[in-house]
Order: sequence, then C-alpha cells, then structure tokens
Amino acid sequence: MSKKAILLLICLNTFFATNLLFGQDTLFNAKKYKIEFATGVGFQYNSSHSIALNTDYYYQVKFYQLQYSIAISRKKTFGIELLAQPQYNTTKYKMYPHDDTKNYLTGYEYGLNIGLLFRKNVANDLLSFYMLISTGPHYASGTPHRQANGFLFSNNLSAGIDLRLYKSLYLDIRPGIRHISNAKLRVPNAGLNDITVTEGFFVTF
Repeated sequence: MSKKAILLLICLNTFFATNLLFGQDTLFNAKKYKIEFATGVGFQYNSSHSIALNTDYYYQVKFYQLQYSIAISRKKTFGIELLAQPQYNTTKYKMYPHDDTKNYLTGYEYGLNIGLLFRKNVANDLLSFYMLISTGPHYASGTPHRQANGFLFSNNLSAGIDLRLYKSLYLDIRPGIRHISNAKLRVPNAGLNDITVTEGFFVTF
C-alpha cells in the first residue's frame, strides 16, 4: 500500500472518530427547559486592583438570581435560548468618590432581566460554552451620587461555561459586565458599571 493511501486512511479514520465524538451531540439530551439558582458579585476592582474598571465610585453588588430558560432553536451542537432572570441583590456603596471613611452605605436591588443565550455544545453534552445578552427593569434603593436611585435598567453581557455533573445537573460559571442607568428618566444618570462573576447550578427537564 502506498504512503498516500495510508495517509488517506489515517485522515478518514480521524474524521469519522471526530464525528462519533462530537457529531452526535444533542443539546442537553434534547431537553428543552432549564431552571437555575445562581449567586455572584459585581465590582469595579478587586482587592489588588489587578482586575479593575476606570471608575471614580464604589458600588459593589451581590447577586441572588433565579433563571428559567426555554430552547427556541436547537441543532446538534448549537442552540439559542430565551431566558428570564428574577433577582434580589444586596449592595454596598459610597455616596461620594473621595469619601475616605470606612462607613459604607448598604442597599438592595430587585428586578427582572430578559435575555438571549447563544450556546455551543461540545464533548457529548458534557461541556458547553455560551454568550448571553440581557436587559430589564430594576429598582435600586440607593446609589452613588452620579446615578439617581429608584427605577433603572440593568444591561448585561456575559460569557459562560456549563459542565455536566450528574445526569440533568449542571454547573454554570459566568463572568461578564453590567451597566445600570435609567434611560434619562431622571438626573443624574451617569450610570454604574460592574465586572460580574456568577456561579450556579441548573437542572434540565
């Protein structure tokens, strides 16, 4: 047998093996719905300032979110989901940027985000990656001087990874960015930005 024929057989064998490993994926075993509970944080900078936004305010948030999603498009390895995220969040902030006291103000947020999630599935449904964009109305009890509190909108852009732990149980890890402001309904409305990291568990059904 010639070297070219041997090389061709190796390539064909690799192709079919790859198809067996990745080509038979079905997103979450063809299950359409998911429900998740997630917690996380939003911040302008970490303690070492190695991860930071260029901001002159302090507004830290802790997330407590439910998420319900439905698949609106499903292929073997790609899907689109519509989701709703009701949430109640606690906040810690300073009213003015140059306040050197250690007396932080505390508050809360609550609201609902609606979004779209674009998912790529790999490794026989054991692992998937996604991008998520969402927005929705929120209420904030208190904010720094640059942003009016009360009614506002929460806009989010995230990238995430999901790992199957057991049957229909998955681990979700999601870094992203968030912007909140009120669409110029009240002044001031300079907006608040956060780096966000959330983690949670969801089940499919």
